[in-house]
This record gives sequence, structure tokens and C-alpha cells, in this order.
Amino acid sequence: MDRWIFYEKMFLKNISKNSNILLISGSEKEIKILRKLGYTNFKITYHKEFNKNIENNYDLLVGKNLFDSDVRNLKFNDSEYDYVITNATLHHIDVPHIGISEMYRVAKKGVLVIEGNDSLIMRLACKIKFSEEFEVSSVKKDKEKGGLLDTGIPNYVYRWTEREVNKLVKSIDPTNKNTIIFDYENDLNNIKSRNRLTKTIIFFAKIFFVFFKKQQNCLSIFIDKTKSKKRF
Repeated sequence: MDRWIFYEKMFLKNISKNSNILLISGSEKEIKILRKLGYTNFKITYHKEFNKNIENNYDLLVGKNLFDSDVRNLKFNDSEYDYVITNATLHHIDVPHIGISEMYRVAKKGVLVIEGNDSLIMRLACKIKFSEEFEVSSVKKDKEKGGLLDTGIPNYVYRWTEREVNKLVKSIDPTNKNTIIFDYENDLNNIKSRNRLTKTIIFFAKIFFVFFKKQQNCLSIFIDKTKSKKRF
């Protein structure tokens, strides 16, 4: 499946269309998807710089619905938005756990995070150089942008497990028992290399994922605060 189709599915599954949404480091692609799906009430954060096309072409204005705000220290009040969402962003920061903690604080109803899955298959893929452990591909050729906090240094690709997420949420909010929904998908169709070995690996991987869905590389984490129950 295409990664963006997975993104759309997770949005429609977890987020109601009349919600007040904060999109962390939202891209032009995400804006187009949300509007196509019927989501109109959303605001976007950017870090350091933002794409001028977003401001010029999508009726978004800095200070109104486009904000310079680091996910590690969001400039918003507690529970200011119904949902706080980010896609493939947290693995670019130095302490991704703080990012989720801040998103949780600002969200009233829930948090949606789409990131990499720390499965045994993905660990093996990194070992054999089939996938990146440090995201060298994210760094611009001039080595001045991209990577870790957009510094030009290749970021470590932080991938997640269900157990780690559950422990993190308990640490953030020990008084409440939250419902956390995990979904898995792969984006093997996006692999550009099509030599014989790669085709063979993709073929067998797709068969394997039918039976072992949790080994896929894409992970959706939805923390549903509306169903939380008091522990103490």
C-alpha cells in the first residue's frame, strides 16, 4: 500500500471531520489530503522555516493558522485542540518521547502519530542495508538542511514498539488509563529499486506480511483520550 493511502485511512478511522486539529509540521501533500477528505478546521506548525507555497496557496497565515512551534515545546495551552497529529516527523528530532508528551498535553481528545515500526524485520533490513538506520537520504546535497532538527546531520530513524508506546503514555499520564490503537501497513510498492533481488525480496515480504501484520514497517499510533479511565 502507498504510505499516503495509509495516512488517509488512519485519518478517516480515528479523526472526526468537525474536529479542531493541530497538524505538526504539515506538508503541502497533507493539506491537499485533508481538504480532499473534508477536513477544514486545522492549523499547522512548522519548525525554523516553512514552505512559502503553503502560506501563499492555501489561505494559511503565520500567527493565525500557521505557527512557528517546536514539537518539543509546543506554544499552545493544555487541551487546546481536539486532536494533535503528526506524520513521519518525530524521528527527525533528538528526543521523540518529549514530542509525544507535548502532543498529548495539547490534545483534548486524542493523538495520532504515524511513524516507523521497530519490528524484527525492520531491524534485519537495517542490518543488511535494505533500510536506513541513519536517514542519510533526508539530508540535502549542500548538507545544510534536512536530517536531525534540519541541521544537515543525518538523523537516527527512531522506530517504535507497542510496549514502548504503552510505557510512555503511562509515564506521561499515570492517573488515567488510555485506549491506544495500533495499526500496521507496509509501503513496499514505493521502493524504487527493481532489480531481480529486490523484486524477490518484495514478493516474499508481501506474503510474509499477510500472516505477520505486525512486522510491517509503517505504524499508526492513536491515543484515544475520550475513552480514558481513572486509575487512582
